[in-house]
Amino acid sequence: LIHDRSKTEDETKKMKACVIALALSGASAFNFGGAAKKSSKVPTGVGAERPSAALPWTTTVLDGSYVGDKGFDPLGFSKYAPGAWWFGEEGDGSLKIFREAELIHGRIAQLACLGWVFPELYHFPGNEKTGVDAYAAMNPFDAVDQIPSAAWTQILAFMASLEILRINRLKDPDYMPGDLGLGQGEGRWNPFRFDYTPEEYEEKQLQELEHCRLAMLGIVGLAAKSSGSDLGVLAQLGESFSTPEYASPAGFYFPVGI
Repeated sequence: LIHDRSKTEDETKKMKACVIALALSGASAFNFGGAAKKSSKVPTGVGAERPSAALPWTTTVLDGSYVGDKGFDPLGFSKYAPGAWWFGEEGDGSLKIFREAELIHGRIAQLACLGWVFPELYHFPGNEKTGVDAYAAMNPFDAVDQIPSAAWTQILAFMASLEILRINRLKDPDYMPGDLGLGQGEGRWNPFRFDYTPEEYEEKQLQELEHCRLAMLGIVGLAAKSSGSDLGVLAQLGESFSTPEYASPAGFYFPVGI
C-alpha cells in the first residue's frame, strides 16, 4: 500500500511538471520576463558623443550606422534607449526599438494616407443589413461611426494578429528593425525579383524611410483638412481650383465702365 501510494505521488508530481511545462511553453511564445540575447550583427545606432551633423551647435550619441541617421535628436532620446521592455530587457543603448517604431508607424501612415482618399475613388457598396450607405461617407471621421460592428471585429482581429507576429519577430537577437522577410535575399518572398547592389539596396531603404517620415506628416495634414467638413479631401482640393458661387463680376460692385 505504501509502495502504491508513493508511486501515485510520483505520477502526480510528473503530471504537475508536465502541466507546468505546457503552460510555460505557451507563455514562452511571447517570451515575457525573459531577456533576449544580444547580437553583434545588428548595429546599435549609438556611440560616443559627437557634434550633430543636423544641428552642429548640439552634440549627439547617434553614430550614423542606421540608414537615414543625420544626427537629429534635439531632445536626446537616443541617450535613453528603452530596450524591449516587454521581454524584460533593460535599456541596452540600442536604437532597435526606436527604429522599429519609426518604420511601423511610417508604413501605417502611408497606408492611412492612401485609405484617407481612396473611398472618394471607390468604396464598397452597402446592403440592407449593414446599411445602404455604410461605406459611402467621404469624411473619414464620419466613416468611423458608420462602420458595422462585424467589420470592426475583423479589422481589430487582423491588427492584433499582425502585432503578435511582429512582436515574435523581435525576439530574434539578429532581427533587423522593420524586416518583414520580403524582398531580395535567401529565404525571402521576392515576387518582383528584386536584385539590388548593396549601394542600391541602402538607397531604397533610405527612400522608404523618407516616405515614412513624410507620410506621418501627411496624415496629420489630411486629418486637419477633413476636420469640420463633410467633403472628402479630393473634393476640397477640386474646389480650390474652381470659382466659388459667390464670385461676381467687378461691375456688381462698381459702375459699369470703371
